[in-house]
Amino acid sequence: MTHRLPHLNGLRAFEAAARHLSFKTAASELGVTAGAVSQQVRKLEETLDVPLFRRLPQGLLLTDAGERYLPSITRAFEDLTRATEAIAPDINAKKFNIGVSSEARLVLPQEWPKRDKRLTAYVRSVIETNDIDLVRTDEVDCLIRFGDGPYGDLAVIAMPLVKAAAAQPAELHFVCKPGLADCRQSKAILESLDDGLSPSG
Repeated sequence: MTHRLPHLNGLRAFEAAARHLSFKTAASELGVTAGAVSQQVRKLEETLDVPLFRRLPQGLLLTDAGERYLPSITRAFEDLTRATEAIAPDINAKKFNIGVSSEARLVLPQEWPKRDKRLTAYVRSVIETNDIDLVRTDEVDCLIRFGDGPYGDLAVIAMPLVKAAAAQPAELHFVCKPGLADCRQSKAILESLDDGLSPSG
């Protein structure tokens, strides 16, 4: 049987934009421009002859058709990811490359993240760096560091430290592109860090 389906790029653009309700944030996640995401979604809508979004001055809203379409498309991408990783584990797109500054390393749990088995499915590698530009160029997916930036268009999640050394700020910063701030990889890493930095961690 021949499968007559829309282009994969359009489906990826729709799925990301629908999750974030933002072409800009979806573009950050996918590594393209907001204009490219908007154009891919528009082509998908033309192919389907069905509007998927309402474009409003304050942002995007899914149409009824878009709301019905999204869960199935999300499940399809998850199935494709699992099938691909089953035969080619090294391509694991779910795993992050993490940057950790040398100063931040001193307050993290010993041998983190290797000792946290929860992160096996989410972390590919860890390098020592304090360079924010590595996040912008996708050389690392997130950066854990002290400091106040400037971070510009990057997302920053502050992690308070219970026991900060006198020479250190009272919080670490988890820095990533906006589209990755609420993904499951980031959530798993932040949960692990929260546990590790707590008094009982």
